[in-house]
Amino acid sequence: MHTSRLAFGLVVSLIMAACSAPDSNIDLASENLWPTVTAFAQTEPVPDDDDAADDPYVMVTAAGEVIIAGTNKRRGVELYDLQGRKLAALDSGRVNNVDGVFDSATNAFRIAGSNRTSVQVDVYSVTTAPVALTLASSFDLPMEEPYGLCVSPTAIYVGDTEGLVQAWSWQGEGPLASYRFKTKTEGCVVDTENNALFVGEEMTAIWRIDLSDKDAEPTLFAAVDGEDLVGDVEGLDIYKGAERSVLLASSQGDSTFVAYDLATAEQLGKFSIVATADDIIDGAEDTDGIAVTHQTLADHPKGILVVQDGFNFDGKQTATNQNFKMIDWRAVEEVLGPVKRNP
Repeated sequence: MHTSRLAFGLVVSLIMAACSAPDSNIDLASENLWPTVTAFAQTEPVPDDDDAADDPYVMVTAAGEVIIAGTNKRRGVELYDLQGRKLAALDSGRVNNVDGVFDSATNAFRIAGSNRTSVQVDVYSVTTAPVALTLASSFDLPMEEPYGLCVSPTAIYVGDTEGLVQAWSWQGEGPLASYRFKTKTEGCVVDTENNALFVGEEMTAIWRIDLSDKDAEPTLFAAVDGEDLVGDVEGLDIYKGAERSVLLASSQGDSTFVAYDLATAEQLGKFSIVATADDIIDGAEDTDGIAVTHQTLADHPKGILVVQDGFNFDGKQTATNQNFKMIDWRAVEEVLGPVKRNP
């Protein structure tokens, strides 16, 4: 995150909060502003100040309960429930990004994290009854500073700050593949249904890589143009809808979020997250990592979006430590508009 954008983020937050309609989650208050949504909940702030919270991952148990993992890149990984209460924490180093899968063999979630302290990938186990977070294993990486990370059921993709992205097995075998970008990458997500990897080169573009072709080169999905998609491109995730799948990106440079049709790369919408009408939950600015789930939840039948908030304020508008905000996906869906149907 870039603290030089503090003044800009504060101005955007105040303007958008003032324009938010009290009786609606969606606000088209000004032709100069993007549509806005509000959060229904937020996590406890991380215990460390400055730029500490970074990347979330959403777990949904068989019983429909939600566990949100979030990195505190000053010290490790923390777990929260859907009301934002801290469930567990593990100090394991400067873990930057996390992602995970459900492991049916152990009936637990496996989470991988890029650890900048040990220069390793950490693999955590999250059990749900009761909730517990343990470090299961770690493996070394041949890079100076692991940074971005995303996973599939069979591989962990981790990038450094110099444009290198590598694939590793969950057991630490590899690298299984390597991809080179000209500048720093962070956000990434695996499209398991189409066997593709999407990588955000922070100031340049979102790229797509065909994982079925071992010699595949990255192809352009969406360019950083300074207007729609504004660098840094920090967070990426995929929402798997019944009628379309959406690639969502954090456009950190203007504190917005840009949604694309995963199949066509068509831009579906762009929006901001602003404070609730009562100012109990503030908006989200300068967002790093994001995570979505399409799974049906109580009170959230189409799932949720979770985002890191770079500038967090309490109900008295006092700056406090960073945290994560939760947004009902139905609010996001409204700003994206209807699904286009073939004639």
